[in-house]
Amino acid sequence: MTGLARAGVLAVAVLAASAASASDSWSKGLARRGVDPGLVANPIEVTPEIRAAADALSGGPAGTVDQLRRIQEALFDASRFTFDYDAKLTYTAAEALAARRGNCVAFTNLFIAMARARGFRVRAGFVTPRAVGEKRGDLIYVAAHVVAVYPLHDRAIVFDFYRTREDETPRIRLLDDFELAALYVNNRAVEALGAGDFATAERQLDAVVALAPGFAGAHGNLGVLRRRRGNIEGAFDAYRRALALEPRSPVILGNLAALYLGLGMEREAKDALALADLRRATPYTILARGDLEAADGRFDDARRRYRRAARIAPNIPEPYVALARLAQRTGRPDEARRAAKRAVRVDPTNADAKAILATLAAPSL
Repeated sequence: MTGLARAGVLAVAVLAASAASASDSWSKGLARRGVDPGLVANPIEVTPEIRAAADALSGGPAGTVDQLRRIQEALFDASRFTFDYDAKLTYTAAEALAARRGNCVAFTNLFIAMARARGFRVRAGFVTPRAVGEKRGDLIYVAAHVVAVYPLHDRAIVFDFYRTREDETPRIRLLDDFELAALYVNNRAVEALGAGDFATAERQLDAVVALAPGFAGAHGNLGVLRRRRGNIEGAFDAYRRALALEPRSPVILGNLAALYLGLGMEREAKDALALADLRRATPYTILARGDLEAADGRFDDARRRYRRAARIAPNIPEPYVALARLAQRTGRPDEARRAAKRAVRVDPTNADAKAILATLAAPSL
């Protein structure tokens, strides 16, 4: 065997040993936190494929920031890679590389793994004011918005989906790798919840709470899960734990209000929504506030809430449906028709908007 061949074999052996050591360290770290190592994959594991892609996309020798920017630019360059956004796909770095698509968590996992492959200590950051709520039925699931962060002495360079920015005082909480894994698993638990796989979701959310006990969204999602399973006391306990961490979280207070309303406790629901910080509210929380205003006969206040929700989220039908129903209730058929048509333009399959239009088209008796 030639010296060059022996060097190649040695390099492969070193890489294999390093990967085995990293995997062992990851499993031990999970076990120390009381989490089954078989349940939580390392979302930023550096595989040979990721290492090769990072080497190719970084553009060769240059400063750290230059290489990181080259990697990000290449990920969205149709002639070189193309990574497509898909809100429903939460992937590990390896899965994201193979699929070339995913949400912000998938992108962050892939970007961090590529940066680590180049030897750069990039970390994940949790954008606390931007927890993402997705409405299903009368409940909102909490997903997580994360970014990649390269800390410098006096500022941080943040690699977000499709953009890079430098912030002297970023409003981002840096995460360790196990906390990042917790947010990854949380999003997967939301997928399981939406699919009705409650047993899987419960195992995953238990792991999330163990890995990131300070993540209010995980406790909030446990509340959603327990309510879905009929465990009302357990749901209240989960919401209390979540609100101890984020007392004015609009998503969690919105779900608590929905629980109160389901129990016929309208006053408690109003009190819960009154505490919500509407500057950070999802449109669904604002709509819930509007519904309660309408129930009390404060129609102008309700209309303002619904219009604000429409401004925040013009591409969802619910605010326009709410405006149409309110207009019907207050004797404004032309306004109701316009709002319902807008809802149908946004979502041609929306049954509520179609029902309103059908009612308005029916001849009066």
